[in-house]
Parts: sequence; structure tokens; C-alpha cells
Amino acid sequence: MIKGLKYFKNAEIVFGWGAIQHVQNLGCRRAAILTDKRSMGRLGFVERLVSLLGESGADSDVIISIEREPTTEDIDAGAAELSKFNPDWIIALGGGAVIDSAKAMWVLYEHPTLTKEQLFVPFAVPRLRRKARLTAIPSTSGTGSETSCAAVFVEPKDRTKRLILSFEIIPDVAILDPEIPTTMPPQVTASSGMDALSHALESYVYALSNDFSEAVAVQATRLILENLEKAYRDGKDKIAREKMHYAATLAGIAINNSGTGLAHAMDHIGPRFGIPHGVACAILLPYVMEFNLGSEVARRKYADLAKILGLNGGEEKELALSLIEAVRELEATLQLPQSIKEAGVAEEDFFASLDLMVQHSHQNVSARLSPRPPTPLEVRELYLRAYHGQQLKS
Repeated sequence: MIKGLKYFKNAEIVFGWGAIQHVQNLGCRRAAILTDKRSMGRLGFVERLVSLLGESGADSDVIISIEREPTTEDIDAGAAELSKFNPDWIIALGGGAVIDSAKAMWVLYEHPTLTKEQLFVPFAVPRLRRKARLTAIPSTSGTGSETSCAAVFVEPKDRTKRLILSFEIIPDVAILDPEIPTTMPPQVTASSGMDALSHALESYVYALSNDFSEAVAVQATRLILENLEKAYRDGKDKIAREKMHYAATLAGIAINNSGTGLAHAMDHIGPRFGIPHGVACAILLPYVMEFNLGSEVARRKYADLAKILGLNGGEEKELALSLIEAVRELEATLQLPQSIKEAGVAEEDFFASLDLMVQHSHQNVSARLSPRPPTPLEVRELYLRAYHGQQLKS
């Protein structure tokens, strides 16, 4: 890449009902399938994928089943399995945990001497694709991992997040088949949908946002606000499911070419207290948006977006607040907790972890490049407001 220029990066995207059939066009010789065998296998999608690959002449096998939130300890074992199978394509069928795991295992499959510390240095992953390429088939409509340059893991020792960042790990192909997420239960639909909304809204006001990222962020936000409640109430609503699946990928493209913000920097409540990532983002997002009103740029952008969405309001701040209220109303409709305390975190446990969470959050690049970079004290105050459910008084 040439210094000073910006690049719009994302995967090749194949979308539509029945898009999973595109695996037959990949030209696989030997395909390693990484999936959640417990759910994708039970629902018949793994069998279908293996059948499609077999019809195209590819040798394939489900070599790894990922059935939990990935940890740093899982990466080496998965890479070793890939080395035994020696695939030329890796196919990740599942949610963000599956796709993120596939990315990390792919890196170590291609570069087995790479240490964990080297793996987590931002944008330092060596060139890939000498051994294999990666296809991502998301089963949820939320993480956007199918087009992103990030992979998130949990460090088992202290339950902190570790992040791989590299344009090298963007999947070569993202296959969006809306039939697959129709199997999501309502609570997963809600959680993953709010993850996507947080991506769209945070990337929109991030310091590195640009005309291209903002365009997809706006469309993602519109689609989510129009369709998430419908998909939550009726999982068989084909139009709502399709729009939500595409919105999640659009939001993933937005963060890939801009970034996430302070809500994601503060998402240590997720791994530390066992709160699903999307739920954690949903809790934190309105409080962070209120904090961002102190930024002239964010306030103007929120107001502009509120106008685009047809929300009520007169002055700039009133319009911006109407957007925040729309987010809160959606969360209430989805029956998501509105505070950390409501999510079931005991006060004693919260305060025992608060100092460490503040430290990690403040050091996160997503906090530093937020529209209103916070001080450690401000991060602490935000955590306290989010714990007790204290909304900003307009």
C-alpha cells in the first residue's frame, strides 16, 4: 500500500437465497470445514455443504467444531489440525466465533512459527494465501466478521479480549445465504442485530470514517432499525431476515474501513461477566452515544442521521437525542437489559473488576479514535452510569 492513500477493503460478496451453492465455484481441491457442529450439523447445513463440495469434486472434511467462545488456547490446536489435513480452502460456517477462529488458525497454518505475541501485533500478520484461501459463511446476522480485518479472542487467564488486526485475514469470499440465519432463536437475533447496529453507529462517527464507510453505515443503520424487530418477532419473515443479514455485512464493511468506538473499547463486561458480546454492546451503546454528544462532529452526524431516518426533532441536539432514544426503544422492544446491573452483574463483582476494565478500555485504540476521546475518569464514570442505568438528562 502507498502511504497517504486510503483503501476500501472487503471480501468478494456472494448473496441471495441459496448462495451456499457458490462453494461449487471456488475451485476447491481440499476443503477444511470449520463450524459449530452442534448447531449447523443438527440443522443440516454441514451435510449440505459437504454434499455441494463433493459434487464439485472437492475432498472435504469437518476437521474442527467450534462450540464456544474462542480463546487464545484454541488457536494452536486448530492450526495443527489444518496442517494434518493440508487444505487449499478453509470454509468457516457459523457465527463470529467460528469465523474469527478460522482466521487465526489460518494464519498459524500458513506461518506455524509465528508466536502468539506476534499474532496480536496490529497489522503485522505476514502475507497469507500461499497455502489456502478463506471463505466465510455467516450463520448469524451481527458480527460482520465475514468481511472484517479483525478476529477477537479471550485470554483465559484474566478474561480480557485479545485482537488480531490485519487486512490479510479478510476472507476471500463471503457467502450470504439468508436461509441460514432463519434458524436463529429470538434472543440471538436480538443480540447479533444490536452488535451490527453498534458497528454501524460507531463506525459512522469514528475518527477514521470517510465517505465510503459512512455510506454503508447509514444504509446498515436504516435496514436494522426497519427490520430487526420484525426478524425478532417472526424468525420466518424472509424479507426481514434477508435485510438483516445484508445489514450486518454492510456494518462489517463500515468498521473494516473506519473502526469501532468506545462501546467496543469498553466491552470488557462481556468476557469478564459472561455477557454475550451483542448484549454488552447494546447496553453500552446509548451511554457512549450520550457521551459523544460532547463532540461537535458526532452531534452533527447523529442529527444528520436522524433526519435521514425521518426521526422527530428540531435543533441539532434534539435530533441527536432522538436517535439515541430510537436505539433505547429498540433495545426495550427486544427485551434486552438496559444496564450492566440489569444483565445480572453483582455490584461486588462489578467494582472488583472496574479499575482493570477502565485501564484496558482507555488504552484501546477504539477509545483513542472515538469522536470524543475519554480520560480514564470519564471511562470510569461511563461504566458507573451504564451499571446503574443512569441516562443523560437532556
